[in-house]
Amino acid sequence: MVSTSLFTGLSGMRAQQKFIDVIGNNLANANTPGFWGSRVTFSDLLSSTISPGQGPSGLRGGINPKQVGLGAQVSSIDPNTNQGTFLNTGRPLDVAMKGRGFFVLTDGVSNYYTRVGAFGVDSNRNLVDLRTGMQVVSSDGNNIQVPLTGTLPANLTSSISFEGSLPAKVTGPLAEVVSSSSPYYEGTAAAKTSTKTFSSPMDLSSLNNKTIKITVNGGSPQTVTFNDANFGGSLASVTFAEFISGIEGQTNGISVTESGGVFRFATDKVGKDASIKFDHGNDTTTLSFLGLDTVLASGTQSAAKSTTDLNLLTINNTDYNSGDTIQISGTDPQGNKVAGTFTYGSSNDGTTLGDLVTFINSLYSSGAATGATAAIASDGTITLTSNTQGEASLSLFIADGTSKTKTNYTSFKVTTDGTGPDTVTTSIDVYDSLGRAHPVTMTFTRDSSDQKVWHLKTEMDASEGTIVDATVNEIRFNADGSFNVVTGTDSSISFQFNGIPTTQSVQLDFGTSSSFDGLSMLGDKATAAATDQDGYAAGTLLNVAFNESGELQGFYSNGQNSNISTLRIALFPNEGGLNRIGDTLFLESPNSDNAILTTAGNAGAGVIVSGALENSNVDIAEEFVRLIEAQRGFQANARVITTTDQVLAEMLNIVR
Repeated sequence: MVSTSLFTGLSGMRAQQKFIDVIGNNLANANTPGFWGSRVTFSDLLSSTISPGQGPSGLRGGINPKQVGLGAQVSSIDPNTNQGTFLNTGRPLDVAMKGRGFFVLTDGVSNYYTRVGAFGVDSNRNLVDLRTGMQVVSSDGNNIQVPLTGTLPANLTSSISFEGSLPAKVTGPLAEVVSSSSPYYEGTAAAKTSTKTFSSPMDLSSLNNKTIKITVNGGSPQTVTFNDANFGGSLASVTFAEFISGIEGQTNGISVTESGGVFRFATDKVGKDASIKFDHGNDTTTLSFLGLDTVLASGTQSAAKSTTDLNLLTINNTDYNSGDTIQISGTDPQGNKVAGTFTYGSSNDGTTLGDLVTFINSLYSSGAATGATAAIASDGTITLTSNTQGEASLSLFIADGTSKTKTNYTSFKVTTDGTGPDTVTTSIDVYDSLGRAHPVTMTFTRDSSDQKVWHLKTEMDASEGTIVDATVNEIRFNADGSFNVVTGTDSSISFQFNGIPTTQSVQLDFGTSSSFDGLSMLGDKATAAATDQDGYAAGTLLNVAFNESGELQGFYSNGQNSNISTLRIALFPNEGGLNRIGDTLFLESPNSDNAILTTAGNAGAGVIVSGALENSNVDIAEEFVRLIEAQRGFQANARVITTTDQVLAEMLNIVR
């Protein structure tokens, strides 16, 4: 039994030594790109059975077997297949696998597998592994040629894609409108009526040299003096006409009328700004004698109508008489001069505001499509509207024809600019078969009768060629603003570029029906644009690099790229079963099964990270902990041997 412990300790020391060997290899390769660390698992050896044990019997319980172990052994050394971190190198031909898979290398005879994508180019422009010189295998099983120079031929434009939104808010077409800067009002005069009834002739001798004051329209008070000179030569006998003449001769802005012996004092001005007020003069009895008081009287006003007499307009200062003239001038929608003279009077052109508007309509040819129509709005504003929608040069001026202005007509200004239908413009370059770019302008125009329909027209400078088919009609949108369909004849345009005998047709892509992936019609802002086209000029090779699908792409001076080749990726059902042969290379083994050949991103393979290498997945801190564990294990087994040796020595000393 003593000798057994010697061999048991020996087996333990051997197992721990293997453990230390594996840890040492892991630490040695802590900075080796693509290295997979390994772990050791142990198992015990066959135990020596002293007693097999026995089961329970009757009232006696069972007895467990008596066994003594004979030591430990290394049962497996397994690779750690976890993903390592990435080291960015900046080299376009350095690649790393993110996920499962191996790059495939060949020496011309056998295939080798590695996680290290430190690739470069040899003198024959072959893509090789820089560590071994082996060629990198492409997805079709051949070597990969990396071009040094190259030209990508031009490609003509065959389709144009649109994105963004056309405005749903309708802002045109609009007819131009000019309006009076303020409404016209008809008004009543401010008036005071005597509360006494007089007979003619009037005896006013009691008023000799007495005065009254009259304030008109808020102005300075005007004084009326009663004496023989102002009232017909004798205050004792004043006729109604002489009384009226005496008052009007000493004041401005009022008119005096008599009816049935009652006098009415009214302002010439009408409207809310008209007022009249009587005040005492040099005594306080004259107003009472005349049947007047000192209360202020004001005029009234309301919106003018077509039946309003011109003399009742609040802007009228002095009444028109038959034969007075009003000048009308301006320009029609086309910018042609318009001029005419309106003559006041019932036997002439008329007396009302409606008559004046009718005269304006005759001057501006309101019945013609190219003319304009005047009207009186409900608030009294006079408007002149172009009969056609679109930009116009409409204007209107009204002024008295006499040297003395009787009415202060307001000016007219444009209140609605004439505009055409809503338009949205975008542009894009169209490439011909020679790789020449031709700037093309595309204008969307809203249909004037259906707000959900637009039309497209393309334009190009004549020096570039001609557009054989320049329009796409009836681009229709759904009620929710999504694109519906092109109900016109087709959705393509055709060009005849200079120097090219054939016609080039370009298909326009407005998006998927009933979706918002292309054009839409939303809101009040225009964001629609031609965003992409498939043509390009010729280009020269600038650089090469891998994408995440493992495709080696060439990048050209025209902004395009093309696929040169694709990396082959190998998968294994059991990656841990591969044989390591050095240089971080693997070979198939019976337990790894055969390689499954695919490309990055397919069949469970990972994707490619360009410009990077995969670091070793060795965790140094963990390895140090295991190293301590292995050291203590070795030390403990060595102590077993030492202790056994001491026991044997004591046994030999018994016979002394």
